[in-house]
Parts: sequence; structure tokens; C-alpha cells
Amino acid sequence: MPLYRDKIAQELEDKKSDFKSGIGQDVVEEFQDAAGELSDLSRGEIEERLEEFELPAALPTEEFEEEDGLTVRFEESREWGSHEAVNDWARSQIEGIPTISADGSQIDPVSEFEKPVGLVQAVWIANNHTTDGDYEEDAETEVLTPEDLLFEDPNTGLLQVDDEEVSISRFELEMKVLERQIKKHADSEDTPVVLYDGPLVLSFAQMFSSPVQDRYSEALARLLAASEHHGVPVVGYTAGSKASDLAKMIERLDLVDLSQSVRDYQLVDELVEDWGDRTVVFNSRRDNSLNWLQITYHGQEYDFSEDILFTYLKTDSGPQVDRIDFPRWVQEEGLVDYVLAAIRAEVGVGRGYPEILQAVDADAVISREEREEFLRMYQGFSEENDIELRWNNKALSKKRRRR
Repeated sequence: MPLYRDKIAQELEDKKSDFKSGIGQDVVEEFQDAAGELSDLSRGEIEERLEEFELPAALPTEEFEEEDGLTVRFEESREWGSHEAVNDWARSQIEGIPTISADGSQIDPVSEFEKPVGLVQAVWIANNHTTDGDYEEDAETEVLTPEDLLFEDPNTGLLQVDDEEVSISRFELEMKVLERQIKKHADSEDTPVVLYDGPLVLSFAQMFSSPVQDRYSEALARLLAASEHHGVPVVGYTAGSKASDLAKMIERLDLVDLSQSVRDYQLVDELVEDWGDRTVVFNSRRDNSLNWLQITYHGQEYDFSEDILFTYLKTDSGPQVDRIDFPRWVQEEGLVDYVLAAIRAEVGVGRGYPEILQAVDADAVISREEREEFLRMYQGFSEENDIELRWNNKALSKKRRRR
């Protein structure tokens, strides 16, 4: 379809006020001032004032009282004058420490055929950061059949494609792959660090039906349980986080009078000034999705509903901060600094984003050409096995017109 530029230009002009509207600097500054006032309160006072809230958005951890203020400074970065210095530091920090990640991709239900087929795959990388280049990479795939993708609409009795199935299957596969890597590397000489590209709070899943929520929560809870059971930290890494847990906590403490709210990155921008600085660790008490994170693993009950912690990490010169989620046991075992050193090293090598997440993302992506190749493979498979393959003429017609 061509772009109707004159109509788009008029629409943009008509709605320019919507784009300009936002949070004023005075609002941001009031929240920043309120963040400063937090340091005047004890952890116990904050918890007492938030007792009436079942979900206070965030709560301080013991680190809140151990540090002077809300910021944990990273002094090393103040000495760096070039990216070579960053690389030298990163190599010294991460040598011998295995970092592991996985990322998924998918082919949504193929509309060219009357009976749909889909695909999910997860690529994983384990970099042991040894001088001899001990580096592993592989992928797992799962083909989704019509039995996986079709359901009967209770209102019409017609078969419909389940649009959610591919995405949830991809998430489940990513979690399974990471769990397998945790088991495989649990006995490494140096404790591995597992990076998942996303949050460890399933707020997004609240929009789905209960069965779908159950699948998301079981997959993540199992990964978290495997992490604790095998003593391998799992980190949820959200670049440029737009979360507002701290801001909402400040509102509930009545430290601001304004009706508007801000994002956490706006709130902590003045706190984390230099590369590698971070906030003290807080406990996420955002929403009810946390209560789903309960599971039995290897005969033991695990409940992470109040055990997902987070910190904000400065990784570039702009206002962006990255959110680091991890389970409470990592803090209890004294591994927070160890984990964050590995993350900073990955970010340093990756020039602003963890190198291992960049690598696994690049290798996981399925291109349009690869999608077409999958279709050809499916056609050949059907012909070889006498499987009737009916084409969806409407979808084919659209495809021809768009070429």
C-alpha cells in the first residue's frame, strides 16, 4: 500500500499537541527531591507507612540502610579516558566467568495454508570467557502443528487460529533452554551469570486469559526455581526501562503533592550520574502477577511472589537507565556485586548493551527469506508424506498483489 503523505502530514499536524504533551520538568524535579527525602527515612519507617497497601509498588531492602543515600557509585569509570580502557577493565572482570543467554524468534501461523503451521526457535550462547575461546552456541526449534494452533470457538463452533499460541510457546522454549543451560553449567569453577533479555515481572501477561497466564508464570517460576536450586543467578535485563515502581512508591508515601507521575528513569537520572552507577536494590511489589511465581521444583516449594528485586544501572551518557531484576537469594548469598560486575563488563564490551544479548539476538532473528524457506520445507515434507496441503486462496491473492 502506498503512503498517502498529504493525509499523514495533516494527521500529524492535527495531533501535534498530543506529541508535545508530557511530564513537565517541575514534576520531574519534585519527584527527584522526594527521592532525596527517602534517605531521611529508615527502612522500617517506609515499610510502616506502606503497610496499608497490599501492593506498594516497591519496598527497600537491607541495602537501603547499608548505603549512604540511594546511589551505589562505580568509582572505576571515573578513571577511563577511552573505550580501550573500558575493554581492558571488562576483560579483567569477566575472565573465566561464564555468561549465558538465550533469545527466541518465531514464525506466526502461516496463513497461506488452510491448516496453519508455525515455528518457534531459541538460540542460546554460553561464553566461558577463557583465553582459549571456550564458547558454545546452539539452537532448539519447535514446529507448531494445526493441533497446537487451532481451537473451536464456543460461540460459533468454527475452528479458529489461536494467535497467542506461538508467542507463549516461544517464551516457554526460551525458559526451558535457559534452565537446561543452568543445569549444564551449575558446576562451573566460577559461578555463571544468566542474562534474560526482559523483565522478571510478568505484568504484560495480565491481559491474557487464566490458562495463558498460568503457562507464562509456570515457565518463569520454573526458571527462577532452577536458578536458586542450582545456585546460578538469573538476571532480567530491561534496556531503557519505562517502569515506575519507585515513583509509585514515593506517591504512596505522600512525598509529592502532584497528580502527575513520572517514570523511574526520570526519577533516578540525577542519582546515577556516571557510567556504572546504580541505585540501591529495591523489592518489586508492582502488581498481582508476582503472586503467580510459585512452583514445586525437585520436590521443594518455591515462592517468588515477594522475592523479585531490582536496581537501575547507568550504562550511557543520556537519561536512559537499564533495569536489572534478580531473585532475592542472589542478594542473600552476597552475589549482587559479582553479578553486576559481570553485567557491567558485558555492557562495556558491547558499548552500551550486553555483548552476549546482542550476539544471541542477532543469531535468533528469522528473516523473511528464512520464513519463505520454512514454507518450502513444509511443502516438500507434505508432498513426501502424502499430507494434503490446501492453499488459502485469499491469503495467496493478497501476497501476489503485494509483490
